Amino acid sequence: MLAVVAGIFFLGGWAWFAYVQGRGAEPYGALGSHEGLTGKTLAAMLPMGGGDTAEAYARKVFGGLLPIDTVLASKITASSEDGAPSCSYAIVRTGTGIARTPPTSALGTAWWERYGGEWRQTPERLFGALPIDVLALCEAEWKAGLGDELQQALDAPGNWYMRSATGEDLQIFSAEGRLAARIRNGS
Repeated sequence: MLAVVAGIFFLGGWAWFAYVQGRGAEPYGALGSHEGLTGKTLAAMLPMGGGDTAEAYARKVFGGLLPIDTVLASKITASSEDGAPSCSYAIVRTGTGIARTPPTSALGTAWWERYGGEWRQTPERLFGALPIDVLALCEAEWKAGLGDELQQALDAPGNWYMRSATGEDLQIFSAEGRLAARIRNGS
């Protein structure tokens, strides 16, 4: 009897797997394993509720985590038109009354929308390139003074930052400065 039940589950699971694989990635709105993530595909995945793509990206990253007062800078492009690495960022001024510790996105959030994880307190630095190297590569695209404000958040004690092992991703959280940033330099 147990073998019959196990056989039914095995065949049912195999049939479901074959059915799903035959449908491909398009019906799910997901990327296939062979597709790269470009600014065009990122923009197509965002809900476009009346705002521009850039602001929609910042609201997608921080909307469920923090109250957003102002979107300071936001760009969704993962690579430039010629394929060279480019900056992608979402930087917001948060509302008042936020927690002193940084939030983290829920499991299952797409990597380009994920915020937080293994936070470290400032002004600690990791081995390799300093986090500011990512800022220096992207700040030419921001309004004057924003790069300096992010640098101050990295240098002042009591704030938080997180950097990927490759050094391409930098995330900053400052409750006192009411600042949250997700910055990526690379494709």
